[in-house]
Amino acid sequence: MEFHERLLMLRRKRGITQQEAADALGVSRPTYGGYESGKRRPQRRNMYQKIADFFGVSVDEFFEENEDARAKAQPASDGSAIIAQHLAGELAGLFAGGKLSDADKDAVMHSLERAYWLSHPDEKPQT
Repeated sequence: MEFHERLLMLRRKRGITQQEAADALGVSRPTYGGYESGKRRPQRRNMYQKIADFFGVSVDEFFEENEDARAKAQPASDGSAIIAQHLAGELAGLFAGGKLSDADKDAVMHSLERAYWLSHPDEKPQT
């Protein structure tokens, strides 16, 4: 179940409107509606935590199934695949319509490059 599907289910289970959920979370109703429709994602992990706290669930509940599916699809022969999966999970909300500074873009690219070379050490050019 994707983040937006789980969020919709939790709100309906609680029996509240999108506006009530948005007010409790400190976001606009259109922003919250975007979360539920899958058109937007929270840009910061602390918002995932705020949502989880509001609905009384663990923040990990929003990511567990996606990580399990990725792990099954690509078995790890060493720790590099796990590092890449963790990095992808941490960056999930970062690219959801947010703007990154040049320094942040460089940091993300460096992290992705490092994860790639950790998982493909035989291909790395000698420097």
